[in-house]
Amino acid sequence: MPTVTWRTEGAITRLTLNRPAQLNALGEDEARDFREALRAVAREKSKVVVVEGEGKAFCAGGDLAFIEGNRKRPKAVLAPLMRRYYGSFLGLRALPQVTLAKVQGAAVGAGFCLALACDLRAVAADAKVGFNFVRLGLNPGMAAWPLARSIFGEARARELLFLGRFFSGRQLFDWGAASACAESAAALDEATQALARELAGHSSSALRLLKRETALDQPLEPYLRFEARGQAETFKGADILEGVAAVRERRPPRFR
Repeated sequence: MPTVTWRTEGAITRLTLNRPAQLNALGEDEARDFREALRAVAREKSKVVVVEGEGKAFCAGGDLAFIEGNRKRPKAVLAPLMRRYYGSFLGLRALPQVTLAKVQGAAVGAGFCLALACDLRAVAADAKVGFNFVRLGLNPGMAAWPLARSIFGEARARELLFLGRFFSGRQLFDWGAASACAESAAALDEATQALARELAGHSSSALRLLKRETALDQPLEPYLRFEARGQAETFKGADILEGVAAVRERRPPRFR
């Protein structure tokens, strides 16, 4: 079964990460399936794409087995690999439709970047979101810096990336980075649907032109190239071993 599925009902398409047992963590299969799904969704006549995760989490970030496997790859292979990997998900930004992330449970690391790459967000108040790259001993990826800076402003973006703290969906909403905040799963479904229906009631041509306009001042390619080289370097270092071990053992990392 594909790790990413999609379906369109009228003016709304739902694009779903479909690995609930793994909290929709992202590996190479997910990158391939997401890329293929985006190609199909881009041809749909819908106005809105709701990006969601099946089960209790939106997306727990990079798959730990994928991260561990990258240590065995040559450094020269890693940089282009990671550029393609993150680019597969960030292709979301090139969709002609307006994108709306429905965020519940964990949206961490690359999963948080995926939510920020959407045009709008609806969040569960108790969602756990944040950048955990420094906790893993890994250079940030998936355009974390330019996405965070464009949404939160430079000072808060630096704070979130350098400290690697987690925060709640309620805080995300209070900071103005989400359009709706809900106290329960049912209320989140309802709020997301309400936003999607409101968007779907607008002019398709106006929405698509606006989507293109809002992307003009956010070139990501230079950041993705830098990130890929940085990740290739940190994958070959010792800190990533401790970072992944700490996640698996549910404890703080002890970097030397």
